[in-house]
Amino acid sequence: MNRSLSGRGVLIWLAGFFGVIIAVNIWFVMASLRTFSGEDEQKPYMQGVAYNQTLARRAEQSALGWRATIATSRLESGAVRISVILNNPDGTPQSGLTLTGELHHPADEGLDRTLHLEEKARGLYQAELAGIHRGAWDVVVSTAANLPPFEARRRLWVP
Repeated sequence: MNRSLSGRGVLIWLAGFFGVIIAVNIWFVMASLRTFSGEDEQKPYMQGVAYNQTLARRAEQSALGWRATIATSRLESGAVRISVILNNPDGTPQSGLTLTGELHHPADEGLDRTLHLEEKARGLYQAELAGIHRGAWDVVVSTAANLPPFEARRRLWVP
């Protein structure tokens, strides 16, 4: 049986081909929107408006000359300890601050955790978190708004 391809057959094949392509593209778009909204910050416009204040805080922080060392360690209990050592430019410990922070997962913001750092010794601030899996994490530590401005960011490997 020898059938020839007619114009109607070509149209059906073309419509089917492009229909499959469009359906797969729609599925990909819906899947990507469900897993990532595209925004890294909750209020990017407001962050842009306040950028001059951010630059002023960074200049003030630079004038203070504080240096931070941030490290992580896994405790025997399985919890993760985040340690921040804060020093003055002359190397003496900077104590008496209220430090807060966040532990950001680079790929899944649903895993982000808030840090409440306590001063354990002069210039040594620590927080312990349970349920943190191993891998790369970003740590952001800053002082409260009413204190001298300080912010430190580091990408660390959590064992």
